[in-house]
Amino acid sequence: MQWQFGNLSRRHNGSVEENLRTLQIDQLTVVNLRRREDDNSVPIEEQIAEMMKLREEGKIAGIGLSTVSAGQLATAMKITDVACVQNPFSILDRKDIDVLKICQEVGIAYVPYFPLGSAFPNIPKVVEQPIIQGVAARLGISPAQVGLAWLLAQADNILLIPGTSSLKHLEENLAVEEIELSPQDLIELDRLS
Repeated sequence: MQWQFGNLSRRHNGSVEENLRTLQIDQLTVVNLRRREDDNSVPIEEQIAEMMKLREEGKIAGIGLSTVSAGQLATAMKITDVACVQNPFSILDRKDIDVLKICQEVGIAYVPYFPLGSAFPNIPKVVEQPIIQGVAARLGISPAQVGLAWLLAQADNILLIPGTSSLKHLEENLAVEEIELSPQDLIELDRLS
């Protein structure tokens, strides 16, 4: 189970406590410290120290990071073990490739958010791209499956958490594990970068 919250300070400890009570468990497996790209008012070192206190108290087992740069990840790794990184990444948004590579090199799980775009108007949708639609039609799968299969083909440390609104989409998402894109498919899809 992952739980995310923003700028963590001692006053946010109640969020962890509340979730432990609500879920009726003693410990959250991973808590992601989500950094806001536009707010560096609290140094990451201070936020990591708060996360480490929660771990020492036994309230969380692992420390994750969300929306961090390669530099912030490096800083965090000097201070503590990092269980996972959750950053935006998709076939259409590859700006975070350097963070993915660091995670792959050191064995940290990488969880891409917005793997298929999002409902926000300024983020393009993977399923609406003609190249992706063409590959999907040729393979007899959905465009969403192509986008998710592309992600899984990038690195073995990628964990997918695509949202879904129906049982059908959930089943399609689960079937992605069995889809293997050919080298030619990957070359064609890389034209989107």
